[in-house]
Amino acid sequence: MKQLKAIFATVAFLLAVNVVNAQTLDSEAVASVTSQAVDEAALTETVEAAQQIKVWPQVSTVKIMVDVQNLQEVEIYNCTGRLVKTQKVDKGQSINIETLIPGAYTVKVGNKLGSFTKQ
Repeated sequence: MKQLKAIFATVAFLLAVNVVNAQTLDSEAVASVTSQAVDEAALTETVEAAQQIKVWPQVSTVKIMVDVQNLQEVEIYNCTGRLVKTQKVDKGQSINIETLIPGAYTVKVGNKLGSFTKQ
């Protein structure tokens, strides 16, 4: 995920520079457009980070832990987006994933997302 954010920031920066070069603006305009692209990339990273939950261990075969403060319904989706498990979890409780087939999964708690891989 961090690599995608870095790629997004780089692409935004390059697009801003290309737009400026195409329009042949002065150096103040270049700085303004570049600064705006970097600010937008930082804002995107902040929003995405705020919408993440902590799931550990990242690779497991038996159970996972999800960072919740009180009783929450946790939904687990497979890589095709199909809901494969729903469970209410309180702070300190684990989720048994023994019945899931090996693969990558997304965990959703409210509007927050996390992920793990089952071996």
